[in-house]
Amino acid sequence: MEVNKLLFKNATIKVIDNFESGYYHPNMFKDGRISDNSKNRSIMATSGETMFGLDRHAGHDIYYSSKRKSADVLENLNYIPTYTFKTPQSKEFWTIIDNANAKDNWKLYYKGGADSEKLKVLASEIMYDEFIHHAEKYLDEDARKLVYTDPKLLFHFIYLTWNGVGFFQKYSQTLNKDIAQTKDKAKLLEYQLIKRGNEGSIVSRSEDKMRNVFSQPTFESDLGADDVGGSKKKVILVGFAILLIGVLVWAVINRKKIS
Repeated sequence: MEVNKLLFKNATIKVIDNFESGYYHPNMFKDGRISDNSKNRSIMATSGETMFGLDRHAGHDIYYSSKRKSADVLENLNYIPTYTFKTPQSKEFWTIIDNANAKDNWKLYYKGGADSEKLKVLASEIMYDEFIHHAEKYLDEDARKLVYTDPKLLFHFIYLTWNGVGFFQKYSQTLNKDIAQTKDKAKLLEYQLIKRGNEGSIVSRSEDKMRNVFSQPTFESDLGADDVGGSKKKVILVGFAILLIGVLVWAVINRKKIS
């Protein structure tokens, strides 16, 4: 069972649009693009260069095959030109940002301008491998099949990939346990959302926002879920038509033999 890549891409872009912000670099404190008195100073001080929630420092192993040379954010970012990219998508994503000299030119939370949509698609391709790795490791087969095919649970678990592997594992354990008791998708989703609300961390603040996203009338059609379902129906109908034609041909041939 594999997740439909169109569904995954569209869900990931919607995660970025609703839960992630634009560009940040620690240089912004040094050159005055962000005030030292910013209320987010303590959080940003530990963050590396970040775009759409992808942290070039903290998420180093997602983008590079080279080992990180320093645990210090600013020192490590200086080593960036010496690292080898792991995938073409990671290389293209960060190269677009580097070519724009974003670390010195872009404003806080800038979305990439004309390159914004391209960067979102690349981000979805980067996170796909991370998501699949976590899903295959932590979700049981029944839970994995459900997450791969249900747009809301897929969206929820894609965002858990951003939240971190620890959260992905914890919510997977809950779904594995709950799915053994019920196959009701609405109940299983509700249990996951309630868990978000009870988290007591930054994850908990996403419950209400996620409910609002799910309540949008066009949520599933925006993800292309209707097209995916329609494609499956078309495949079934085409298969049935081929089978019917085969039966009719067989009947004609055998009728001629009999006569």
